[in-house]
Amino acid sequence: MKIIIVENELYLAQSIQNNLSEKLKATCEIYGSYAEVIEKDADIFIVNTNLQGNLINFVKEKKDKIIILLVPYVTYSNVTQPIEEGADDYLQKPFTIEELVRKIKHLKEYYTLKEKIKKLENFIEFILKDIEMTLPKYSFPIFIKSSPTKTIEKFVYEIAKAENALIEIVDLTKFNKKTFKKKNRIFFCINYDKVENEEILNYISKFKSIILLPKNYEKITKCLEIEANTKNFFDEEILSIEEYIKFIITTHQHKFPDTELSKKLGISRKSLWEKRKKYGIYKQK
Repeated sequence: MKIIIVENELYLAQSIQNNLSEKLKATCEIYGSYAEVIEKDADIFIVNTNLQGNLINFVKEKKDKIIILLVPYVTYSNVTQPIEEGADDYLQKPFTIEELVRKIKHLKEYYTLKEKIKKLENFIEFILKDIEMTLPKYSFPIFIKSSPTKTIEKFVYEIAKAENALIEIVDLTKFNKKTFKKKNRIFFCINYDKVENEEILNYISKFKSIILLPKNYEKITKCLEIEANTKNFFDEEILSIEEYIKFIITTHQHKFPDTELSKKLGISRKSLWEKRKKYGIYKQK
């Protein structure tokens, strides 16, 4: 970890350098002005806001790095504005080295976690990229019946993105009300068919819940139909004949005329029309 200290009080700068080198095993360099470090690179910049030069331009230039401001007093120009432009935090002089170390560790952990989350989001987007889905109108609670696994995963993921919320998987066989006290969550509930408890259902319905039901579950009828176009057929999924026919009609009806599509499926044109009606599939003219 490389840290650049921009401070004209030499005693303070050297004290910071010695302590951070020892406590964080960091490589530290000291400079006395913004201009000296504008072309320098480091993981962290510890910056006196009371130096000559343009602090805001410096912050804008280094905003992709961790910036901790050292300030004699808190004002708009030396704290609020720099933070608005990209600085991360500040310490008011005098401060202890322990305070500075805590802030550095906290900010390092924060940015490491942020990077991990971004990489996970990119990975999820990648593995679900073959499923094209437009979310239907919905209101909570949402009941859905199991279909190809990735279609369910895509649906729950898109709902979470639309609601700007985290996904919490809830096994209702281990139901605990404390789980639902977590804020800003989409609760993806599984195994309701194994409990079939009206009290549990009423409780989880108060929240942003998605309840997954088996395909043949008939006791709850108001299930949301999920429509998705898939670029690649899922090799790992074993579909029923009905699911396969629905998949083929949805993904190939715009590629073939009805005569050819029904022939490939081994059914009549009338049967093809009836299946479109059954599945709620509409062919655009």
